[in-house]
Amino acid sequence: MYSIKFKFSFILIICLLACSNLQSQSNDSIAHTTKIIKVISNKINTDIFFSPSKIKLIERTDIENKNGETLGDILQLAGGVMLKAYGGNGSLNTISTNGLGAEHTLVLLNGFKLNSAQNAQIDLSTISKDFIERIEVMNNGSSSLYGSEAMGGVVNIITKNISGKNLYFKLNGEFGSHSQRKISVEAGKELRNINFNINFSKETSLNNYDYFFNNGAEKIKKERFNSNYKIDAYSFNVNFKIHSHSKLNLLTYYNELMRNLPGIEAGSEPSKSNQTDHNWNSIISYENVLTKNIDIKSQINFQNNLSHYINTNVSNSFYKNINISNSAQINYSKKHFEIIPGYEISYASLKSNEIEDNTRRVQAGLFIVSQFKPNTSIKFFPSIRYDHISDIKKNVFSGKLGINFNPVKHLNWNLKSSIGNNFASPTFNELYWKDLGNKQLKPESSVNFDAGSIIGFDLYSKNLLEITYTFIEAKDKIVWSPNNSGIWSPANIGRSVSNTFMIEVSAAKRFLKNLNLKFGLIYSYTSSIKKSIDFPGDPSYDKQIFYIPKELAKYNLSIKYKESGLNIFYSFTGKRFTDFENINFLPAVDLLELNIYHKVKMGNFLAGIKFELNNVFNEDYQIISGYPMPLRNFKFNFSFEY
Repeated sequence: MYSIKFKFSFILIICLLACSNLQSQSNDSIAHTTKIIKVISNKINTDIFFSPSKIKLIERTDIENKNGETLGDILQLAGGVMLKAYGGNGSLNTISTNGLGAEHTLVLLNGFKLNSAQNAQIDLSTISKDFIERIEVMNNGSSSLYGSEAMGGVVNIITKNISGKNLYFKLNGEFGSHSQRKISVEAGKELRNINFNINFSKETSLNNYDYFFNNGAEKIKKERFNSNYKIDAYSFNVNFKIHSHSKLNLLTYYNELMRNLPGIEAGSEPSKSNQTDHNWNSIISYENVLTKNIDIKSQINFQNNLSHYINTNVSNSFYKNINISNSAQINYSKKHFEIIPGYEISYASLKSNEIEDNTRRVQAGLFIVSQFKPNTSIKFFPSIRYDHISDIKKNVFSGKLGINFNPVKHLNWNLKSSIGNNFASPTFNELYWKDLGNKQLKPESSVNFDAGSIIGFDLYSKNLLEITYTFIEAKDKIVWSPNNSGIWSPANIGRSVSNTFMIEVSAAKRFLKNLNLKFGLIYSYTSSIKKSIDFPGDPSYDKQIFYIPKELAKYNLSIKYKESGLNIFYSFTGKRFTDFENINFLPAVDLLELNIYHKVKMGNFLAGIKFELNNVFNEDYQIISGYPMPLRNFKFNFSFEY
């Protein structure tokens, strides 16, 4: 059944695209070339065409058009990305890229690591989309740039920076299924050399959605209880222009998330638990252009993350993660090359009743990133980094060499490739969990290679085609397994090989000045195979790693006429094995969501209304076994902007 929907949706989208192209031949359109978009994920400013690896850029317009409220919802637009959702809105949501785990995908906020030292992960549901300007997704490892955790890929979140406005104000209100309510306020102002913006949002929901449960004889409709949540989020961003060549920026972000967790659905009454999170993140950044060729940048980051988890009659756990880090770099550029030396040092500590006392780490890194352009058609991107991890007393060297080649002058066609090694430090949980941790663990490692081609061209519409192949061999992966006494503990015994093929196609067209169409398709095929034998006769050897789908496909279609529009998003997630032996699996999932909106401009005021519909097919599905997802649901949004 899923394959029929998959093919039907594919044909439908292609037909829509073809129709737009045919229509374009009978209408005048404005000629344009492919837009060059600057990205900073490589530390060196480049663009999606001249970078050494594939970078997916999700801009503010894409973020506003997408259904959902959190970072996890927005990352559904990226290719090769698997979002692991443990229930509906407000539930745990993590990311994995290129067939590796969530602990191998580095998530950054303005260049600073959000992955905790406790478990190397970040819950995407705790990050609101309201203060995000754009997102850069690098589809391969980059430890030579960012150090630990960057084995599978890197997600860099860039926050909003309101400038050039005397006064800006926006009020949003929304309500939807399952008693969902949200209100958000955003304001900004520029005062001579200072501009700032503030953002506040409050969201609540009973989250008591319907789902189907198969009891072995039939499917019965049930209601998900004890899954309500409340999220309060605040952000403040201020820029101070010291003089024409230097500026100072302060960003502080705080959120409070209180949620009930209903537990695994197995037929009986699920266990009840609740969790409260308080997350505070502040970044101070200073930039100074010293000369025409030299500029410097330094940043300080402070994170204080508190989590309290209670499972009735089972556990009462608390975790306090503190992270303080500083980074600085010098950019030196000439006509044919650019070089950036720098350092990064971080201090992390964890206090918890589950973890040994005095758990802390200092991780110091030195790096050199460079770009050489011997002629107009080729660029080289060498980088190298040294890291010292204090608590395990390990030194790690990582390097990467990238190349970008433009074979035909005056044609926006580039070939790119890179190769390098990457690593992930063992987490505090793995090292210091009481009575279970293993202090002899060493960092996980990988060798990564990618190659691809990207072309942008105008043919009836503004088009982009990118094809990418990625290979990752991961070694010394940390695996929890039972010892001879039946006690589970972690060890560096895992090895896997991932091969990912990805194709991305997009097209944009404008008709009669007021009608705009935009189409996108991303398809990825990932083989992520376990290559380690944990014990003689291990049946999981040479099997696909569980919960990693081989196939992912994502389509989107945007139609805008004047101040009204329609957005359609379709995703296909292939079957996911739920065990090491690849015997049991969750079936493939087709999801369709859409929204329509209309805006009215009245002088300096802009009012808007938006209707979102999710799971249009009313699919009964799970992303993770035992955690049913909501059936069809809706949301209304009202906005007022000055």
